[in-house]
Amino acid sequence: MADYKHGISTSRDSDISVDTTEASRLQVAIGTAPVNLLDDPSSAVNVPILVSNRNEVKTYLGISTDYENYTLMQTTLAAFQKVGVAPVVMINVLDPSKATHVTAVAAADFALTSGSVTIEVEGILLNSLVVTSGEETGEADKDYVVEFNTDGYPTLAVTSDGKFADKTTLKIAYTKLNPAGVTAEDIIGGVSAAGVRTGIELVDEIYSRFEMVADIISAPGYSRLPAVAAALEAKAELAGDLINAMAVVDIESTSTRAVQDVKTAKNTLGCFTRWTTLCWPKVLLAGEEVYASALVAAVLQYIANNNGNVPTSPDNKKVPIDGVVLDGGTELHLTKKQVNNFLNAYGIVSFAYLGGWKVWGNNTAAYPDNTEPNNRFIKCVMVGNYLENRFKTEYLSTIGADGSYKLIDSVVSNYNADLNALVPDYLAGASVVFAKDENPIADILEGHFVFHTRYADWTPVEAIDNRFTWDSKILQDAFEGGE
Repeated sequence: MADYKHGISTSRDSDISVDTTEASRLQVAIGTAPVNLLDDPSSAVNVPILVSNRNEVKTYLGISTDYENYTLMQTTLAAFQKVGVAPVVMINVLDPSKATHVTAVAAADFALTSGSVTIEVEGILLNSLVVTSGEETGEADKDYVVEFNTDGYPTLAVTSDGKFADKTTLKIAYTKLNPAGVTAEDIIGGVSAAGVRTGIELVDEIYSRFEMVADIISAPGYSRLPAVAAALEAKAELAGDLINAMAVVDIESTSTRAVQDVKTAKNTLGCFTRWTTLCWPKVLLAGEEVYASALVAAVLQYIANNNGNVPTSPDNKKVPIDGVVLDGGTELHLTKKQVNNFLNAYGIVSFAYLGGWKVWGNNTAAYPDNTEPNNRFIKCVMVGNYLENRFKTEYLSTIGADGSYKLIDSVVSNYNADLNALVPDYLAGASVVFAKDENPIADILEGHFVFHTRYADWTPVEAIDNRFTWDSKILQDAFEGGE
């Protein structure tokens, strides 16, 4: 039987958070969560879940401070507790119904203290508990009650009228989550014959589910695997056959321990397009090792929200980290020159201490192979994504309408008004036209209409050189003037 509620009680948890800004830009994170803490763990498996704060993560995915095993907790820490930006769509792929995602633990003896015991193991699935004494097997909510404490450990108490009321020791077997069993294939996911999506493929459903543009996607930690990085990069190019996004990807720092070896690690990872922001190494966030992609994704979302919802460069933006580390916790103290020459020069974003820790780098993974601004610079790529996504989502309603002069004029005038509103604060200039030479009558008879937008956004300041000259003539003139 369940506890009869009568009296007063307290519980304790922690939620060290900063003020959170609700952004119109949306990030999506794919990874693992402690879903065993939910009443129905299956409700949070391969389902996009929109969350705006830590409490919602706790309610819909489970909360834990085991950042290594539950990678979506890294996104929670970065976005909600340190950077202060929301919302985030989280996709958990850790599936208790999948044999490789769980571990069965044989029965062991547990001593009861005042009729209860806490099993100090994370990830236990409550419905998997098998509680016995001799030949007798207990029944939940009849012979014993069990619930999680604030540490995520199950505490079991025998009932006063159950078959274990006089026992001092019980044998308990259980099944627990096995996050280590999650593979690249689980993160990448797929589409079943019935059309059911899993993993990264669920990014295709974000717009139809929430009518929000998911323009930043990540899979903290798992993105260091070449297959996952490739899947993120491909999905960023066109999600849901509609949205352009930026994939934020980690370069591993387990075997890549020296900054001069990161170029080789990038080549091994295989990301070389404008759709990807590469990050190396990891960061210390609230004393925890966190994959850099979790932080950079939150920063990209935050700075766009504070720039009129228009993307801008992450370069030289302050971040609330305690340092940069290799996998395992070894701290790095890189100079700006090292970050410039061994990371930024090869299209990799990192961090530098310049009167406080800052993101350092402007280049996408396309650099240095591609030096065109709209391919090279993170900010320019994301502004292009922003303009294209805005046009596609706002003018999608014209599909199926009569292709009349009135409709064409409406699109041209309205989108030009949208573009003009961005000049000069965000764009150097922009205009859209419907040109006759691009719309022959044969195409119009097929219902095909071509609009042409020309624009240029401001490139980020990559370097400033102020040449100081000590000029003896100035000194001479000063003395002569003094006479």
